[in-house]
Amino acid sequence: MNIAFVSTLKGSAWGGSEELWTAAANRALDRGHRVMISRYQWDQTPPKLAALIERGATASLRPRRTSRLARLLPITPRWMRDLRVFGPEAMCISQGGAYECAGHRSMGPLLKWLGGSGPAGGAGVGVMNLIQFNSRDAGLGTAAAARARWLYQRAACNAFVAQENADIASERLGMPIPRSRVVVNPVNLADLSPIPAPPGPPAPVRFATVARIDCRTKAQDVLFAALARPEWLAREWSLSLYGQGKDEAMLGDLARSLGIASRVHFRGHTDDIRAVWAEHHALLLPSRAEGTPLAMVEAMVLGRPVLVCDVGGCAGWVSDACEGAVAASCSVQEVGAALDRLWSWRDGWATIGEAARARALRQLGPDPGGAVLDMLEGLKPPG
Repeated sequence: MNIAFVSTLKGSAWGGSEELWTAAANRALDRGHRVMISRYQWDQTPPKLAALIERGATASLRPRRTSRLARLLPITPRWMRDLRVFGPEAMCISQGGAYECAGHRSMGPLLKWLGGSGPAGGAGVGVMNLIQFNSRDAGLGTAAAARARWLYQRAACNAFVAQENADIASERLGMPIPRSRVVVNPVNLADLSPIPAPPGPPAPVRFATVARIDCRTKAQDVLFAALARPEWLAREWSLSLYGQGKDEAMLGDLARSLGIASRVHFRGHTDDIRAVWAEHHALLLPSRAEGTPLAMVEAMVLGRPVLVCDVGGCAGWVSDACEGAVAASCSVQEVGAALDRLWSWRDGWATIGEAARARALRQLGPDPGGAVLDMLEGLKPPG
């Protein structure tokens, strides 16, 4: 079977949204399928993409900017010519955000081809529309909304990593989402064994936030304000931020203005998640919007309590006082209240971490990539 994986991730060379389709592509190669990958081109090939190519997958990369000439002339881009020659029978369109395929100009030729019939058209291709994130304030113009509605109706399967993401898409697009289902992301952990927590209270508590440094979605600004309240200034704690993003300088200034700069440490990107949790007691991940964050699931698998907001799929993995603390909303008041609850339970963090691990392993499933491939193998175009 010929299976194509099309990723719309554009803002960075790699991200958590790439993990599920990558796992499915590896499983496809395991089962003897032919695999083609289309994603945006970067100066360096991400290691997981390079590994897929080495295993036999074909890659046809798209420029991140459409040339002026290509916008003016009806030229079929090279990656689309490659896709047509490959002749996919099934396709996974992996979208970091729910409307990226409809909103990116470069995706126009793909949507047009999927709607075309005849020998040169792609109307017979079974499509999985895989959504990793959604937000009620996501930008969506009238024309893009029309294209998004068409894609959701065209897809043989609309797969979301959180039911809330599907509900938001239904609200924004003004229609029920057909053939909708929830899928589970894999974790970036070769070793799923628990990690003993470092010495804890009365020693200083070490929190970690593992997320893109982007306050618009990840709300590090809200977390800083909650940690700067007088009662928290009197407590012994530190916060390590793992990740990169556009708001790092602003957050550094904010930490200084709030008087917490000596306790906040920007650690940059890391691929060694086990090393993070060997040194930290709990994950703090308040968010304004989410899918189902890999950082949350990874921390839980390794036996750590987590603090999250009730957005995306978070509350489907964490119950307040059981696996951690759940803030009712992403406000300083609610995040602060959740922090206070988490602190009051600190003598029981080992038990909470064990409960978090048990729930994460139960919900994760044995093979998320294989489950997605099973769906792709059975896809048929609707109609």
